Amino acid sequence: MSHWRAGQRITVAKLAVDTAQVEDTTSRTTTTTASYGNTTTGGAFSTTVTVPASGQVIVSIRSTQRNSGATNTITSWNASGSTSGSVYTANDNAALIVTGTSNISVDLTHRLTGLTPGETLTVTMVHKVSGGTGTFDYRNILLQGCP
Repeated sequence: MSHWRAGQRITVAKLAVDTAQVEDTTSRTTTTTASYGNTTTGGAFSTTVTVPASGQVIVSIRSTQRNSGATNTITSWNASGSTSGSVYTANDNAALIVTGTSNISVDLTHRLTGLTPGETLTVTMVHKVSGGTGTFDYRNILLQGCP
């Protein structure tokens, strides 16, 4: 769905978008909590981007994770705008889920729409387990404004 209208003048300022990426290569950050939160040993993991004129940002998250047993290690994300507040809440339907002790890399991409142009969007990765200890050997967040 385009946010451009017929006859609208397209300027460089309208095409300008912000991109942000952050990665955590700290081995063995962990969590043992059954509800979404920061890792116990790594703390909050987030990045920010300025929402472009389109009001749309693509969010990509990636994690290499495992569990100490035969249970799930789950990663999701929260997004909050500096003026609009919470715009996305972590949930299991849009989560990276790894079962068992094998270290597996998983990723997902989601387009946020209807954001307030010019506001700062903060995306924070959050984690939980269904049992045992979840371990994260690599985490990455990529935010891309859509022109």
